This record gives sequence, C-alpha cells and structure tokens, in this order.
Amino acid sequence: MITSRDRVADLRRTLERLGRLEPAADEILVTADGCTDGTAQMVRQEFPHCRLWVIDPGEGSIPARDHMLRQAKGELVLSLDDDSYPLDDDFVERLREVFARHPEVAVMTFPELRDGGVYLPANKSNQSPGHYVSAYPNGAAAMRRDDYLKAPGFPAFFVHAYEEPDYALQAYSQGSAVWFEPSLVIRHHFSPTNRNSLRTHHLNARNELWSVWMRCPWPWLPLVSLFRLYRQFCHACREGVSWVFLEPQWWWGALKGASTSWKARAPISWRIYLAWMRLARHPLFGPEELDKVFGPRSHDTEAASSSLIKDSCKVSK
Repeated sequence: MITSRDRVADLRRTLERLGRLEPAADEILVTADGCTDGTAQMVRQEFPHCRLWVIDPGEGSIPARDHMLRQAKGELVLSLDDDSYPLDDDFVERLREVFARHPEVAVMTFPELRDGGVYLPANKSNQSPGHYVSAYPNGAAAMRRDDYLKAPGFPAFFVHAYEEPDYALQAYSQGSAVWFEPSLVIRHHFSPTNRNSLRTHHLNARNELWSVWMRCPWPWLPLVSLFRLYRQFCHACREGVSWVFLEPQWWWGALKGASTSWKARAPISWRIYLAWMRLARHPLFGPEELDKVFGPRSHDTEAASSSLIKDSCKVSK
C-alpha cells in the first residue's frame, strides 16, 4: 500500500520497480491524497492493474493507510512511501519466509537505504542484528492485516505522523510485537517534495502527546505527559531559537484536540507501557526476552506460523 501527494515522478519510479518483483505482489493499493499534479491520471494510464483511491480534498496519510489496510485482500501488507521500494526482486517470497519464522510479530520493519549508500538510522542497517523495536516507519514496514483489524488501529485524527509508535504500542498490548529484520532492505530516496521538518515536528509532537492521553494509565499519565513535553522541547532547542519560539503552536494544537483523544482513550497496563518505552534504549533480541519483559504472548504462534508457510499466503502492497 502506498499513499502519495504530489510526487508523481517518485510514485512512477516506485511502481515501475514494484513491477520487477518476482514473484509479484497479489495486489498494489495506491491512494492519491489531495494530489494536484496528475498522479491519479498517471496511475490509471500507466499502471491500470493498481487499485486506486482518489481523495480530494486530501485527508492525510494516516486515514489513507487505515482505509487501504481495511480494503486489502492480502494476509501481509507491505507499507511503502511513494519514494521507497524493495531493493531485491525476490522480496515478496523472502518476506513470507521471514514472517513464518516470526509468528509473534504483528509488524516487521526493514533497513532504509538512502542516497549516498547510507542507512538511516545508522544503527538499523543490513548489518545490524534483528531485534524488537518500539516504533517503525510506514515507508519501510510490513503488517499482518488480521492483527491490525483486531486493534483500534491508526487514529485518523492524527492526520500525519506518529501513527507507527502508537500502533506498535497497541501491538505489544495485544500480545504481539514489532521486529526489525535486517535481511530485507528498502531503498528510500526520501524526496524533498512536500517535506517540512518544522511542520513534521509539530505534528509528531502533538500526536505523541495525544497518544499518551489515549494509552497511558493513571496515575502515570501526568508524569509521562510532562516527560514527552520536555523531550520535544529539548529537540526544538537543538534545532535553534526559531523552533523554540514556535513550540507553543503545537501545544495549542494538542489542547484543541484533547477532547477527541480523550474520547478515544483506551489505557493499557503500566507494565506493557513501561516495557514499550524502554525498548527504544534497551532492545530485545529473542522471543524468550520478549516473554520475560512483556509477559507470555496470547498469540497461537504455531497456527500463525503454519498459516504463513502455505503457498497460498497473499502479500499486498
């Protein structure tokens, strides 16, 4: 699944590269979200096999991804940006195999190879060990659709940014996990079109605080909220004085959406929440460690593994 906004050239390159996959994906889902550059026309004319949705005016990448996940037919859904694609042509078959080895996983994320031959972040390269993580990028991840449908899913009112950490937390709360798999690489060109680092910071910070208000249990909610505010303010300080002066913009945005996030509140246990927070600095490397920290998983792992090994397993993009 791919959501795109006014990056017609990037999307064309990605869809061309997906056409080289062998075996091919069972389906390719594309959402043109508020596009004004002829994206929808290009997809219809050059890639008529893709399932296309056109949203005008645009609603944001998060509602688009949520809709595609619910409409997908595949058991596994590969999530890409319009400027990212699998590096290897045999990605689909290898993806099935890796998921079969990890029945405990609801989401799998992969190294992102950027321009210049560098991996970002540097500690998640094709040479890094596989491990469980607290967050992932939707431009380089694959998801079990059944697990997603059992969870609240991406909060549509986030619009853009931070849906991935929030869903990772949901996954751990439901007895599954998020795994970084170094053997499958995603080439991410990271197009500069429609990117604004300050705007992204404001959206990410606002949505992170909303996630705290939805998921964090009492009496820890006020402390975790202050901790998140402090961390985001420190980030703004590192970026410069102009960012610091503009921090109140997202504070006000968070307050305006407080009632919406509170209505969606579904707190989880403090044990799970704290273990998820610690994963960012203390990764876990195997199912035994995962069980020790998060508690025994509720998944029927043998059944899940058997299902994924079947040749009939479908993969969507």
